[in-house]
Amino acid sequence: MAAGGAFFCGSAKAEVTLNLALSSPQDGLNGALFYSTDIQPTGTGVIQPFVRIQGKPTEAGYNTDGPIEFDTKDHTGQNWTHSITLSQVPIVTIGGVQYREFLLDINETDSKAGRFLSMNEFEVYLSDTNVLTGFNTTTHTFSTPGTATTNLVYDLDAGVNGDQLVRMDYSQASGSGSGDMFVYIKNSLFVGSGPYVYLYSKFGTPDASDAGFEEWATRPGPNNPPSVPLPASLWGGLTLLGALGANKIRSRRRSA
Repeated sequence: MAAGGAFFCGSAKAEVTLNLALSSPQDGLNGALFYSTDIQPTGTGVIQPFVRIQGKPTEAGYNTDGPIEFDTKDHTGQNWTHSITLSQVPIVTIGGVQYREFLLDINETDSKAGRFLSMNEFEVYLSDTNVLTGFNTTTHTFSTPGTATTNLVYDLDAGVNGDQLVRMDYSQASGSGSGDMFVYIKNSLFVGSGPYVYLYSKFGTPDASDAGFEEWATRPGPNNPPSVPLPASLWGGLTLLGALGANKIRSRRRSA
């Protein structure tokens, strides 16, 4: 198995690092797999962005049709941030197990020091409403609307490894217009609470966010893309098909 490392930042609590800058994929050991990717543009509509966030040196946000919070970019008139349903999140089979696929497109500087980015929090929820807001970063619950039913289906920091972060290297992809990471979450975790999917993520410690926006997206098309074999670097004996790298998005714009 590809080994993770650990970062120590002053007196801050150490986190287990799933270091995609060194080896891909990484196994969170709690129902998720993390893959580096460099999927390239093949035209408009290859991916469907649903949340965009931007801040320095840290940033956080989540998708909703309700009032946006933290460093989420406004969806008014642009559709950068909006609700999605579980039916819009494709299913990919890896090693005989079904996963839901999310794609992250990061935008960092190309300098030696600035090319890295740490993802410190990654959580996915299901809800019966499309307008959740009022996210409490301590309790990890939503306050609005009060009658909504919401269920946490995945937390990067839950499970056998405790506190975790994912480290990415922007220079490993081809820059703007090229994706950076796939996250695969076991489909069996998506139970209860309704059809709407919320993705909360936070970046910047110890590797700061220092340039343009980060954007989460799904790939459109049938809800059962071709199966993805397990890569030899993680489980041995199999290789990752190039199909994961065959698609990508419209070019990404840097925003101020």
